[in-house]
Amino acid sequence: MSRVFLAEELALGRKVVLKVLPPDLAAVVSVDRFRREIHLAASLQHPHIVPLHAAGSADGLLYYTMPLVEGESLRAKLSREGEQPIAEAVKLLRDVADALACAHEHGVLHRDIKPDNILVSRHHALVADFGVAKALSAASGKGAGTTEGVALGTPAYMAPEQAAADPHTDHRADIYALGVVGYEMLAGNTPFPGLSGQAALAAHATKPAPPVTEARPSVPMPLATLIMRCLEKHPADRWQSADEVLQRLEAMTTPSGGTAPTGAMPARRQALRRRRLLPLIGAGVAAVLVVAAIALRRPNPGALLDANLLAVAPFDALGGDLELWREGLVDLLSRNLDGAGPLRTVSPTVVVRRWSGRADPASAAALGRRTGAGLAVFGSLVAAGQDSVRLDAAILDVGSWRTVGEVRLLGDSRHMDRLADSLAVSLLRELGRTRDIVAVRTAGLRATSLPALKAFLEGEQLYRRSAWDSAQRAYRRALALDSTFVPAIRHLAKSLWWRAPGDDEYLPHLFRAGQLNHGLPRRDSLLVAVDSLYAALAEIDDLTAESRRSLSRRLFATLEEAVRIYPDDPEVWYELGEARQHGGWMSGVTRSQVLEAFDRSIALDSSFAPAYAHPLHLGIALSGLQGWHRYARPYFALDPQDDYLRLLDAILSVSPARTDHGDYIDSLTRSARVDRILDAVFAASEYPDSAETAVRLSRALIAAPGHSTGYARDPVIRRHTLAATLAYRGHVREARTLLEEEDDLGWVASLPAEMALVGAVPADTSATTFARWLRHRPLWSPAAGARGGPPAPLMFALPWWAARKDTLSILAFALRSDSAQHVASPPRWQEMARYGGDAARAYLVLARGDTAAALLRFQALPHDVWWSALERVTEAQILSRRGRDAEALELFDTAFPNEGWAGPVRVVTRLEAARIAERLGRKQRAADEYQYVAAVLRHADPELQSYVAEARQGLARLTSEPRP
Repeated sequence: MSRVFLAEELALGRKVVLKVLPPDLAAVVSVDRFRREIHLAASLQHPHIVPLHAAGSADGLLYYTMPLVEGESLRAKLSREGEQPIAEAVKLLRDVADALACAHEHGVLHRDIKPDNILVSRHHALVADFGVAKALSAASGKGAGTTEGVALGTPAYMAPEQAAADPHTDHRADIYALGVVGYEMLAGNTPFPGLSGQAALAAHATKPAPPVTEARPSVPMPLATLIMRCLEKHPADRWQSADEVLQRLEAMTTPSGGTAPTGAMPARRQALRRRRLLPLIGAGVAAVLVVAAIALRRPNPGALLDANLLAVAPFDALGGDLELWREGLVDLLSRNLDGAGPLRTVSPTVVVRRWSGRADPASAAALGRRTGAGLAVFGSLVAAGQDSVRLDAAILDVGSWRTVGEVRLLGDSRHMDRLADSLAVSLLRELGRTRDIVAVRTAGLRATSLPALKAFLEGEQLYRRSAWDSAQRAYRRALALDSTFVPAIRHLAKSLWWRAPGDDEYLPHLFRAGQLNHGLPRRDSLLVAVDSLYAALAEIDDLTAESRRSLSRRLFATLEEAVRIYPDDPEVWYELGEARQHGGWMSGVTRSQVLEAFDRSIALDSSFAPAYAHPLHLGIALSGLQGWHRYARPYFALDPQDDYLRLLDAILSVSPARTDHGDYIDSLTRSARVDRILDAVFAASEYPDSAETAVRLSRALIAAPGHSTGYARDPVIRRHTLAATLAYRGHVREARTLLEEEDDLGWVASLPAEMALVGAVPADTSATTFARWLRHRPLWSPAAGARGGPPAPLMFALPWWAARKDTLSILAFALRSDSAQHVASPPRWQEMARYGGDAARAYLVLARGDTAAALLRFQALPHDVWWSALERVTEAQILSRRGRDAEALELFDTAFPNEGWAGPVRVVTRLEAARIAERLGRKQRAADEYQYVAAVLRHADPELQSYVAEARQGLARLTSEPRP
């Protein structure tokens, strides 16, 4: 019914979808009535409903707009994949039913539910075009069925009463269409495929839909019953509300997999049901006991399981030297079976975490239910002579409690790798009887020698238990025997990083693994690709900006693919969290979204220690002590000996009122490793506590003796960390003294200019310093590339010069930047110089008073480079001055990277955000920001106390009394 365009809404700078109705339809529609009807639908707010923004007309064409949803339509998904896995179909149906329940509750019908109007984004369904069909029919003065001969609905999905233009058509027509969509997802086609429009309408009105189980016998009976009841011809015979459908779909995801709603039933209905059941209770006791006994022995076949997800359980290992292969076969078989046809395997780490019991059908079924796997492989290894071993394995269909294949092999225990390959082939042969498995990989983890493989498997078992040092030794043994063993290379790199961030070996190993990334199992290949892309972004200095953007897009695309294929894999979600933490800011990823990925990883595997590293920092930054304890307590249970955790947890647990508070903290830091102190500083850097924990730890970092590893071994990084922490907490005088002694400012290059911007440095002092730098200092430090630093402090002086209307200095910097573009240097440095010149010209226009032209120039600057933070702040300030507060606040929220930027401007920016939020009536947001500024700068130098006073005054306006 419309032509669809991608457009940009200039007022808000966002991408939207513009739908334009055909002229013959628009000609008979009242524009005002259409707008009024759309207004009701636009009021719907629900996570699975694509909202409508606006409706109107232009040049005789009727249109409406909605946000752009990244993803694809369910139609595209079905066209590409055909029938969907049971679990996926139930999940998507549940989302659509949830959307319908919300809309129907508000009196809004859809009338055109079909795969084309259902969008799939990040494994969730969103329904588009709510209320549009109703708006068109009402605005044309016609009935619900047609408008000037155009059917408002799609024949293949229309309920009989809707096709007949029954004026009493109600929400149950949407339930019928939902049933057709569910049928198509499960069977691969609609109930009456291949029919023309009129023929399809007639079939829906007169013919019973063939049972969905005829097309796909594996559909669980509760789900099949739900679908077929949606397709009843008479509305009174269908489910009477979308909420009923939703409850039953949600029940299918519970461990019991039953069809009864899990939510609380209204009291009256409960009482009626009890009265009906009372006469039957006595007669039914025996039957209930029998059923209960059976249920205890066998799982409910209706449980929601993925039929193509397979969990390999640890094997029972009896006799001989076979214990290594108990988990070793989990690693080997999981990798060899993954990606064969439609099969996916559960991560070995998840299996080991969730396994209990012996290798028998009951334990295997329990593992399948815990992991959502419809298939489970279990078995035993038994020594049969000096060098012989008997291997027995079985494949269990978890839902039906039925063995679908059994394998027995005899082999030489000295060639367990070959025996594992033979087992994989045999298992796939059995699975191939019911699945289209056309290719078999038998060497997913093939090393050049069995000793190399055994060393690797030993490392994997240690790796899963976060024993990084021991795991490293095992991986090194494996690589000494086979230097091309990619999984060992990758996990050696990971264990090096988690043991000591900044280790020099880390990135070369990731590059090496990326170079050898061919012929690997699918999951390993995706994760190796992710790591090598990350390494390229972190290490290669001579990339152009477009190359970096391309690599970043590939990184996130690879991760999205990994999350799609392995939605229940904790390491995949951990890698997504890492990517969002270190590079997501450039594409607008917020800290909350970073935390969401790590939370998902922790929820899937609470024993995976690395997943807690960034949440510890994010938790305390976003939620204070409560956020810290949320992650610190479970992490402490995993590694109670971690110096960093013990140190910071002990410090945060000490009351600032304690008389020996400072001495006690000093005693804790004296015995801590230097790199652990640095970790503690980073974690506490944005915690606005009155004891200024981060400052005290930074001082301890400078004073700490002894050798260190990783970043902490660099004394320059230690001094810069102290300077940044001091400046962030308002101790600008001491920070200035530290920085004046530094030739290479590295990652704190912005601090001198930031302190000048917030008025912490006398204007004449700043003017003299910046003028001297402009005459004598290179555009960037010679060591900037080695330290990853930005252009030297000159670039960050631009906003200060603009505030002073010093156009001559700005112009001089622009000319220097232009010249630097032609100097032989890495492309990235040339692009920094180009950026500096463009930014200088934006500030030049601003200094001359033309804010409209300046805003255009700032908006044209690339926002995906981390040194652009001050320009983003300036852009937000211009927007606020021009009355565009909502846009300014949104830009303030994303101005700074998720990590690596600590300076006084970041604090003062939050004060500006508080002012804007207060003007917009967002009182809680304003109060939170005022409170933060007052707390961070509580002990600041006198030069910054005016900001503290303003923050406290703001709190006084918004609360009954100032917060402490």
